[in-house]
Amino acid sequence: MKKTSKWLVSSAALAAAGAWAPAAMAQTAVPQSDTAPTLQAAPATETSSTSPAASQQAADTDTGDIIVTAQRRNESVMKVPVSVTVVSAEALTKNGINDLRAVSKLAPSLQPGQDNQFSIRGIGTATFADTVEASVTQVIDDVALGSRYFASAGFYDIERVEVLNGPQGLLFGKNASAGVVNITTTAPKLGEASLSADLEGTTRARDGKDGLGILVRGTANVPVGDNSALRINAIYSSQDAITQLRSTGNGRAENDVGQRAFRAKFLTKPTDNLSIYLIGDYGKFTGISGTFDFTYRSLGAGSQYPAILAGAGVLPSDRNLTSVVNADYYRDLETGGLQGKVAYALDSGVEISNIAAWKTYSLGTTFDSDFTPVDFLDRNANTSSYDQFSNELRVTLPAENRLTGQFGLYYFYSKNNFTNQRGGSNGLPGFVIGGFPFCVGATPVAGPPPACNVRNRYFLGQDSAGRNTNESFAGFGQFTYAVTDTLKVIAGGRVTRDKVTLDLTENVNPYFVTLGVPNNRFSGSESNTNFSWKLGVDWQPTPTTLVYGFYGHGYKGPGFSNASPAPGADLGVAPEISKGGEVGLKQALFDRRVNLSFSAFYTRFDNLQVQAFDAALQTVVLQNAAQATTKGIDFSMQARPVKGLTLSAGGTLLDAKYDRYPGRQCYPGQQAASCAVNGTFDVSGRQVPQSAKFTGVLSADYEAPLTGDLSATVGGNFYHRSPLLSEYAPGATIPTWNTFDFNLGVRSDRWSASLFCKNCFNELRPVSIEVEAGDGINAGALSYVQRWSYDSVRTIGLRLGLQL
Repeated sequence: MKKTSKWLVSSAALAAAGAWAPAAMAQTAVPQSDTAPTLQAAPATETSSTSPAASQQAADTDTGDIIVTAQRRNESVMKVPVSVTVVSAEALTKNGINDLRAVSKLAPSLQPGQDNQFSIRGIGTATFADTVEASVTQVIDDVALGSRYFASAGFYDIERVEVLNGPQGLLFGKNASAGVVNITTTAPKLGEASLSADLEGTTRARDGKDGLGILVRGTANVPVGDNSALRINAIYSSQDAITQLRSTGNGRAENDVGQRAFRAKFLTKPTDNLSIYLIGDYGKFTGISGTFDFTYRSLGAGSQYPAILAGAGVLPSDRNLTSVVNADYYRDLETGGLQGKVAYALDSGVEISNIAAWKTYSLGTTFDSDFTPVDFLDRNANTSSYDQFSNELRVTLPAENRLTGQFGLYYFYSKNNFTNQRGGSNGLPGFVIGGFPFCVGATPVAGPPPACNVRNRYFLGQDSAGRNTNESFAGFGQFTYAVTDTLKVIAGGRVTRDKVTLDLTENVNPYFVTLGVPNNRFSGSESNTNFSWKLGVDWQPTPTTLVYGFYGHGYKGPGFSNASPAPGADLGVAPEISKGGEVGLKQALFDRRVNLSFSAFYTRFDNLQVQAFDAALQTVVLQNAAQATTKGIDFSMQARPVKGLTLSAGGTLLDAKYDRYPGRQCYPGQQAASCAVNGTFDVSGRQVPQSAKFTGVLSADYEAPLTGDLSATVGGNFYHRSPLLSEYAPGATIPTWNTFDFNLGVRSDRWSASLFCKNCFNELRPVSIEVEAGDGINAGALSYVQRWSYDSVRTIGLRLGLQL
């Protein structure tokens, strides 16, 4: 990537030296006070005057004091008045969680969607458009990311992942009207020289020959004097595709997935009051599997595909893992970034910090839209070049003060240049469409018909090119005042000024059938000023009990649709507003052997930003649903009843419905009684897509000493999800999913080895089920395709780790 600085390239050479030596499992989720890139120490845990023997017994069964940054400062998860699920480094390793999508197996409120989209408590932004941001914000090392493509990176050197449920935009930089996934990587450790690595080899169940995968991660921590340290991470991954791809064309077909990435981090504390933390990262990703792994699920009556697919050896079914293409099929993604944080603590305990960050990606994707060996719509090509810059100035008051909290200023700017091209022959042979009246690829000749006086690029097609910018200014603050030693009140607010612009050109190329508005141009901007706020109470009647409640308004800024439904249409999409609250209880029992957490929530979303398929254009357009409400209960439990045994459970009981949404696009063959003459129907009162009524997790881990520092480990994880609505067509609901993961291993202070399986009984479930548009348009048939992820199939593997 041309924009990558020379010092990052030099760091890559150092990272390669450490990439072959693996990372030991983290033993605790608590950051060490001398390495965390903040000057404020984590809150102290309570102590007692028990005997040493009793203290050791308590330590063996205590669930531990897990530290999170759910409110942008280090706090115990049991004392933070927010519903949050924490996945530690050790849990990630034990369960083979190698990317953000797989975190959902341990965080029941989080649901993965298509193309790196996520929902929390049933609400997300499921759209192909890059001209609007997500309702679920991803934050990595205190930087809010403005694009979903940064989620493509596999996990390496992660300290913890926090899933924050409900609106979180007050403190987390941008949008987050549905929630936040807050990822923290491990900071450099002062005074420590270490080298670690892990190697993972896997085999996955699929049609025909099983797929193979290899993953190598390495970390080197190098002290630089007494008060500085450098930490370098690298990852290499090569994974066979989930599906068997049969390519009958001469184009580029790359289904297998590869990743090469590194990250360099430098932390220095020249004085007790000052810290400087720098991070640079670069990643390169290839392959389309896990993103566009489409296969045919079923074909409707009158479908145009049965004979074509049968001839290619493809049998549509809910277990079909074979697809066929005859055109280019690949995905190339490069990401990078630089960021720096400077923090200074005054003698009064007030901390002033500033974090500036630049992030970038370059994407090129092309795939065969019809997934057949015949050219119906063979080309779907997209490119984008994205850059974002953000800066946040924050003042944090001492945690021990009666009045504590934080306030600051935030700035964000992003720009995205993009192109899109779709085209195909609609199943007609080349010798037919080359002549009049289709004139595809013809040499223009002057004269009356049957002469072709135009050279059409495709029989049917669509193209667009545009530039989208997003600029945001905000001032924010959240404060907690201790009314008594046990009762606190919370108040916060954020004033945000957003301005987004879009310059779009559509369909400048000639087609016999134009999917959209020919020669259309749009240039516009949307601006909005919003005040979001939060009021709450935090009551701790005993040292092990927390009762909390809050109510507030959240915000997600305006955006644009990236396709025009009609000439001169306004493509602006209004801001998304959330209004709601939460009450919760966190309780530690039996000398902290058991931790319980419950929360009940209610949130109403106005102008929910959603996409719908426009049959006339054969494309998706972005629009505002009128109103949706999500309500329910989150709960979790962690217990250590005896030494070495850890039990966990969690779940989300959810009711997410549209209160009013009269304009959803009809599906092919929908009865006239429910589908209006304009091709829409009313889904008011119906379940929001990508929401399940109940999701639950049960897990158990046991560690038993063998000899010396060697111990044996065994663990299992059961995941249940009730039926998940993907679309409103009758066959587009993903059935109940029950999966079981298992791991068995040995480990010492220096090394570890384990066998594992994920989705052990191969309970195949797709990420989404979608109506196949071409069959609906051409044949009026209700056919379905399904999209797969790496968690959809059984994975068996061996993991080796080394710590030096």
